[in-house]
Amino acid sequence: MVRSAQPATPEININLMPAPRPSGTAGAAVQWVLTVGRYLIIFTEIVALAIFVLGIKLSADKNDLKEQVENLKVAVSSDSNVAFEKEFREIQQKINEIKKQRANHFPSSVVVTELLKMLPQGLSLNSLEIKEDEVVFSGSFTSPSELQTLVSVFSESEKITGLDISDLNSPSEKNPLYTFKATANIIQSKFKSKEASK
Repeated sequence: MVRSAQPATPEININLMPAPRPSGTAGAAVQWVLTVGRYLIIFTEIVALAIFVLGIKLSADKNDLKEQVENLKVAVSSDSNVAFEKEFREIQQKINEIKKQRANHFPSSVVVTELLKMLPQGLSLNSLEIKEDEVVFSGSFTSPSELQTLVSVFSESEKITGLDISDLNSPSEKNPLYTFKATANIIQSKFKSKEASK
């Protein structure tokens, strides 16, 4: 049998040597651009990986913070804090009310001081009540001259005026003193003007 001739195989030429590069300034520039490009790609990949890792960390931190906020909300809105806040507001309201009352309140100590100056020496008080514009008092004295002095002092006063003796009792076996009950008017403007001048 006749064999056919084998076809000629094409010649394969493998060149493992690097291709010649352009020489001169253009070649150096191309070489530099390729090198910088490689480094730029490597740097970009590192930045992308760092951003990815940072994104995962920030996401975990965000979830932790959400849980902490929820826990703090529960702690803040607990019954003890609500009760404390309610009590605090009530106390603050009472303090404001006291301040308001003190600002509007007429100082009774000034009236008492003035009244005690007006009483004769032999007269003693049994009761004393100071209302907003009136003083009610009762007491006892040993002689009618003390009553006369009391009436005269009240008629001359500009601060406590209008003495009205509603009950006057003479001495008896049970009580050797004269007793009385009286009311007088307080002129608040006279007290306030004196306080303002101080």
